[in-house]
Amino acid sequence: MRKGLAVVVGVVALGLTLRYTIHRPDKPQATPTIQQPTTKLPGTPETPPPVEPAPTPVEPAPEPPRVAGTVRIIDDLVRDFGVGPGAIYYCAGHALMRQPKSGGDAERIASCEWQTSDLVADGEGIFWCEKDSLMRATPGVEGAHVVAEIECIMQALDERYAYFVRPGFAGVEDPGVYRVERSGGTPERIHQRNKEQFGVRVDSDAVWISGYFLGTVARLAKTPGSQPRAVFSGQKNLEDFGMDATYLYWAIEGTAELRRRKKTGGPIEVVARNVKSYPIEVVDGHVYWFERTESAWRLMHLAPGVQDAEMLVDNLTTPSMKADAEGVYVTELDRPGVFMFKR
Repeated sequence: MRKGLAVVVGVVALGLTLRYTIHRPDKPQATPTIQQPTTKLPGTPETPPPVEPAPTPVEPAPEPPRVAGTVRIIDDLVRDFGVGPGAIYYCAGHALMRQPKSGGDAERIASCEWQTSDLVADGEGIFWCEKDSLMRATPGVEGAHVVAEIECIMQALDERYAYFVRPGFAGVEDPGVYRVERSGGTPERIHQRNKEQFGVRVDSDAVWISGYFLGTVARLAKTPGSQPRAVFSGQKNLEDFGMDATYLYWAIEGTAELRRRKKTGGPIEVVARNVKSYPIEVVDGHVYWFERTESAWRLMHLAPGVQDAEMLVDNLTTPSMKADAEGVYVTELDRPGVFMFKR
């Protein structure tokens, strides 16, 4: 019995030893992991998703003008127009409009008739012919004013006079070249010839007058009592002309040539061929004209002191143009828009 008791006591002692070894106080205990609840408590606000910044709006690129290399000044279909410093003038319906070249809205400055044509402008005003009157409008002054009650074709301006013509066609009374004070008055005829079609240009010293059928250009000095003096002749069918300080330029209908000669005389030179004879624009030595291509027209430019002309634009239909010190302006009579090539 003592032997069995000794066995039992030994087993119990061994068990206590193992229990003490496993659970002794100096053995470090593992830190229990606390699981966070995954269920959202009632009333807890939602966490908003991060806000993405709004994309920066991209402005669409402006549509390029129909005539490449230009600025579109007028959107309307324009029959005729005049150019002055900083503005273009034209008649829309029965309103004479002034359109700034810098952009913005056109302003109505006077009334006009649909027959308004041959608008000629400078810094002091705009002149035109309609029905049986020569008319004027002045920037900053509302309304149109009658300069002379006469049927006319407006041609040129200087600081004192407006110049116009009455062609020598059948049924036209008193044909010739006229001038009238800009403020109005009785027109004075300064050149006369029956059966002739005239053109007029002016510079600081003289009035220059062309004749289509005889092919002449005459110079009329501005000094009192002067008479027209032929500069050249024999250029039959001389349809249009222009000039700078040195040269006279003109176009011959039929031969389709652009020619020039010095104002002081000398040989005649051919500047270009295949030319649409109207219009020719010469401003500050810059010369502009249209040349015919196989199916359309192109606008040409000859700069001062340059031998070869440059093409400004091709593929124009029924084109017309005006020019001044700020640039050249082109329109197509069957499509809307007046476009400016800046100088």
